[in-house]
Amino acid sequence: MRRSLLLAVLLSAVTASAVAAEKVTLRLGDVKGDRFISLRESGQLDNLPYDLKLTSFDSGAPVQEALNAGALDVGFTGDLPFLFVFAAGAPVKAVGAWQNNPDSIALLTRSDSGIHSLKDLKGRQIAVNRGGWGHYLLLGLLERAGLKPSDVTMRFLGPVDGRAALASHSVDAWATWEPYVSSAVVVDQDILVPQGGGKGILSGYSYALAREEALKDPQKRQAIADLQSRLAKAQIWAAQHPEAFAKALSTSLGMPEKITQRWIASAQIRPVDFTPKLADTLQQSADFFYQNHVLPKAVNVHQAFDYSLSAQANQVADSQEAKHE
Repeated sequence: MRRSLLLAVLLSAVTASAVAAEKVTLRLGDVKGDRFISLRESGQLDNLPYDLKLTSFDSGAPVQEALNAGALDVGFTGDLPFLFVFAAGAPVKAVGAWQNNPDSIALLTRSDSGIHSLKDLKGRQIAVNRGGWGHYLLLGLLERAGLKPSDVTMRFLGPVDGRAALASHSVDAWATWEPYVSSAVVVDQDILVPQGGGKGILSGYSYALAREEALKDPQKRQAIADLQSRLAKAQIWAAQHPEAFAKALSTSLGMPEKITQRWIASAQIRPVDFTPKLADTLQQSADFFYQNHVLPKAVNVHQAFDYSLSAQANQVADSQEAKHE
């Protein structure tokens, strides 16, 4: 009897130890996988206290869809696609952020298109990704040029189809982001439309988004907070080691190094403090899209942010900013 009881206690202890030792798995979605690559190459994936399962996407919208469907716990994406899933009631929250150079989102054209200024866009066909950076950029550029959205024909295409449409002369211009900008410039010899960058129109912010279900899990909450800190450190490493990062991107994504070098120099990605200031910026974007009848309803985006997991990442971003002051 005593031996049976002792055996039962030992088995129970072993089982409890095994359960405690079992790592939680975070399912991560990334656009092109470049943030994941910075994590890996900087050594920030070494000795992870959790497992990270990556799925790579061509743009932000599919990341949002996968989050909404429950196929991901965390997704990395630009700020604007987030508006639409949040407006539709998707159970996701923004939990971290970083910033791209707004001019790395740009309007491209062919050298033979006859487009030499923003005014020349009138009457043209332009490829954009519906509800994303390209769409927002084009609306802002038209406003800058004193044109109306009705003065152009928008072709709603994803980045791969947008590039093909410009190359085949199906459209006259294409609004896109990195690395598609650099790929089109280096390989296709496309050119930037003068004053066609995103500075003054786009914020350039990207977000780490977490599914609310994952945020309710204590183990996953801890893992998500840790991942944000590691990502901030990885982004600093990437900015400080552009040659090594460009080579890693080239090898991992099958891109010529000339493209990845230009991409890194153009994007200038850096971690930022995750504070309510970001929600204010996104609210301006939401209002602009609503006024232009892109967003179907007015939304209050301040409810879409969870700042409780950002302390570690903010410390990393703050330390980097202090070095540049």
